[in-house]
Amino acid sequence: MPTRSPRSTRTNGHATGGATQAARKRRGGSGGRAAPQRTEVPRAPASRPVSPRAAVDNVLAVLRADHDRVLELFARFDKLKSNGPQKAQLVERICDELELHTRVEDELFYPSVRPAIGDDDLMDEAAVEHESSKTLIEQLRGMKPGDNRYDAIVTVLGEYVKHHVVEEQDVMFPKVKATDLDLVALGRAVKTRKRQLKGDAGVQGLLGLAAFPGMMIP
Repeated sequence: MPTRSPRSTRTNGHATGGATQAARKRRGGSGGRAAPQRTEVPRAPASRPVSPRAAVDNVLAVLRADHDRVLELFARFDKLKSNGPQKAQLVERICDELELHTRVEDELFYPSVRPAIGDDDLMDEAAVEHESSKTLIEQLRGMKPGDNRYDAIVTVLGEYVKHHVVEEQDVMFPKVKATDLDLVALGRAVKTRKRQLKGDAGVQGLLGLAAFPGMMIP
């Protein structure tokens, strides 16, 4: 059997050693030490962009739109001087808008957000403000422009509503926004309930409400 020469052995050993060192370098270090592992910084999952439709359906946007609409009506009332049919129609619309708004808040919004924000004092105050508004609206329903204290009652109702709007938008809404409530689903339930109360939804309205687990049908 032929015997390998020492030169051949050294050559093979050098080649083998070179390959080993190259492999070590490819692993990120020399001398057999592995390269330190890179620390991955956890990243918050990228938030999905909010569609224009979802933004409009957000319950806070729905209620803000109600607030803007009724405050504009009160501003129009302040500019009216006569006691004619125009004032009567305007006050009737104010009462209609407020009754619809307070009802959907009482039935859907308040019961849903009360346990989520954990501020019973704030929610109780809002409920009392609703009751005060309902009392004034009931008085106005039995009156007409020119009656004693008619304008005064509308003005006081407007002041109640303005204070209520500030409390909701500046105090309550930020707390609601910080919860994990599905505000889009709640907003859609509120919109569906409003349509149903107006008589436009029928059975489809009830089905839409049933899709929101926190809803209450009186």
